[in-house]
Amino acid sequence: MGDESRQVGQGLDGALLARLDAGTITIPVLPAVACAVLALLDEPHADDAAIASAIRNDPALAGHVMRVANSPLLRAGAAIVSLQQAIARLGIRRVGEIAFAACLGPRLFTAPAYARLIDVLWSRSLATALWAREIARHLRSNVEVAFLCGLLARIGHPVVLQALQELLADGGVAPEGQAVPSLLQHHGVRAGKLLAGAWHLPEPVARTIAHVDDFTQAQSSTTLVALVALVALADAFPAEALSDAEAVAVRLAEHPAIATINLYRADIEDLLSRSETVLQTLAEMRA
Repeated sequence: MGDESRQVGQGLDGALLARLDAGTITIPVLPAVACAVLALLDEPHADDAAIASAIRNDPALAGHVMRVANSPLLRAGAAIVSLQQAIARLGIRRVGEIAFAACLGPRLFTAPAYARLIDVLWSRSLATALWAREIARHLRSNVEVAFLCGLLARIGHPVVLQALQELLADGGVAPEGQAVPSLLQHHGVRAGKLLAGAWHLPEPVARTIAHVDDFTQAQSSTTLVALVALVALADAFPAEALSDAEAVAVRLAEHPAIATINLYRADIEDLLSRSETVLQTLAEMRA
């Protein structure tokens, strides 16, 4: 990185830090469907009908839910032909997760200069969420919580990109090279923690956002540390077709989270055997 690029990066770093310190970084409004799903997470007896009604009132969202509900990873048996059938077959929580992910996609963030990067980051988050669900299922853990934690683990990154877009609109100079990844690394967690507070995210999700890169520091409880470790491992699973399953299995088996969640090489290989269906579902969720 040249001196000029370094100065640009340092200037943006300082500007982002000032906004984070002042709490003036822009946080998107959490859509109504997403609020209803989070309510189900916190309250098992929450009104399921609120999610179903919100989805039905949004034809585009309902169509998306139907496509994903018919993906290989989720569908069992005959094709699902109605939203009511999807809810009956998959359960309102699973349908709510699909809707939640759709609501929190790239369109939630206003950052035209970084639209492609946000799309890449969101695809990675969806992959992490799907793998977190599969790992949780394998461990007989709470799959709904694992999915949401995986989905939102790095939600602070698009928040930072939106803030960069605002700084560019105010006359800032666009960063080059490794400046953007560096800014995401420096400020992503803090931006995510601000979002977690603004959205009143459940503690497991907030802890994951804060500690996905240092899960041993999640504290609170052994169960919570294990959940964050699970998401950290899911984040290391592939988001593309396997070219060398053996090499990927070896790499994952050496991940520091393995010991915390008590997985073995055979478990990793079993999980990787589901790659094709996971990636097909990922493609449906991105559509």
